[in-house]
Amino acid sequence: MLLTALTLVLATAFPSSSKTSWMSPQAFRLSIGMSRAEAVGVLVDSGWRVKPGRNQDQVVVDYGDEKAMTLEFRRNRLHSARFELFAALPEIRAAFEEQKALLQKEHGQPKKSLRSRTVVLYDDRLPNIMMVLSDDPQSDYGKKGIGFLAVRYFNPVDGKP
Repeated sequence: MLLTALTLVLATAFPSSSKTSWMSPQAFRLSIGMSRAEAVGVLVDSGWRVKPGRNQDQVVVDYGDEKAMTLEFRRNRLHSARFELFAALPEIRAAFEEQKALLQKEHGQPKKSLRSRTVVLYDDRLPNIMMVLSDDPQSDYGKKGIGFLAVRYFNPVDGKP
């Protein structure tokens, strides 16, 4: 019964027609600045397994071999949410274009001064949003035909104590 409920939640939260619609805090009912206890509580209540990250200020949610979310906390507040996707090079490029279109629809055009075909930046709002595509076929992953897409929502003015 729990598995059926979790499957329904996942199918509703992440429609199959979109490979990247899950790559935002809103998809997990999170917001930058919320307390650590509230953020972890929302995830656990939604059925996600939260595990420790690289240090005490991070938690990670893995949900599949190719998808992950890393939350970073500062002063017990959610400072950043990073969404990571690994896929075959053609798929990761398509995912990048899809996410770029979703971000443009929601936030308008990204920063124009940034001249990169693999980085999208929205730094005129809080939280800032940065999306980075790694699709170099000469990289270690690229030689295996794998690419990486990361979308990070973060508060740039919230420094470490």
